[in-house]
Amino acid sequence: MPVTIDKQLPVAIQAQIVGAVEYGIMAGTLRPEQLLPSVRVLSKQLGVAQLTVSHAYSTLKALGLIRTIPGKGTYVVRDRQYEQPGSPQDGLRLRFLQLLCDAQALNLAEDFFQRLLTRHAQNTLELTCPVAYVGNSNRMNQRYLAAIRQTLGMTLQADSYTFSEFTRLDSHTLSRYGLYLTLPHEVPRLRQRLGRRVPVYAPWLIPAPQTRQKLGNITRDQPLLLVAHSARFLPVMLAGVKRYARQACAFHATTLDDPALADLLHRAAVTIYSTGCHTGIQQYPACGIMLEYSHIPDPDYLHNELAPALRLLAQ
Repeated sequence: MPVTIDKQLPVAIQAQIVGAVEYGIMAGTLRPEQLLPSVRVLSKQLGVAQLTVSHAYSTLKALGLIRTIPGKGTYVVRDRQYEQPGSPQDGLRLRFLQLLCDAQALNLAEDFFQRLLTRHAQNTLELTCPVAYVGNSNRMNQRYLAAIRQTLGMTLQADSYTFSEFTRLDSHTLSRYGLYLTLPHEVPRLRQRLGRRVPVYAPWLIPAPQTRQKLGNITRDQPLLLVAHSARFLPVMLAGVKRYARQACAFHATTLDDPALADLLHRAAVTIYSTGCHTGIQQYPACGIMLEYSHIPDPDYLHNELAPALRLLAQ
């Protein structure tokens, strides 16, 4: 995923770069161990000062999202908690890779194993220890958990915590959980309290099908107002909306803390707001069409990464 910015937006370029990388990690378009452009190369690509890119990379390093290897480059950090040598997952992965080779030799369809697992999946997993989901809001945690249950065709019970609630949990409560779920760009935040022993899985998030469909139905004559909770995510949100609402031609982008938001909402034919704005935007009278720019967990991640981990936890 190329790092892109929008110089027309009233958002600092450094913040835009940080947001673009964070969103790329969240969406799975920037994968673990992926090489990022050097400071010099990215500054040239974006047409900005090298110091701006350097400061953005420093912020991302402080967040634990990227790392620089001297003489090699800057990479997206991989969370290695479930890939330790000799772990049960290693043996399971090797056996599965051999099965894939056998399937290829028989010219079986690529989704053979996925369909087989879905067909034989238990409706209820008897987990040996509880699971927790940590996210920005309990409303979204429950929505993501519902999507996981539906996609995997299984009943999954999980406790839900916001990040602020998670920081207040005592060590005894933290140790109760055998697996944590969170947002991809927030894994380092959990690791600060959990260490490396507890598995943390972070499904990539992609725009929900209903969101893409509604954006595609917007007519050319409907001016759009975009409202983001965080300024650094405004550019990638705008790019995403433009991708699915290609026919739209009038955009105005702002953040939830804009003093003029009430007036902007009153005049907008269609308002598209990020999930983080849901509570705040309810304070204003509904005007025109209100559309949440919502996401769902990536099905490929759920089938290929999370489902095997949950089944292992049930053994």
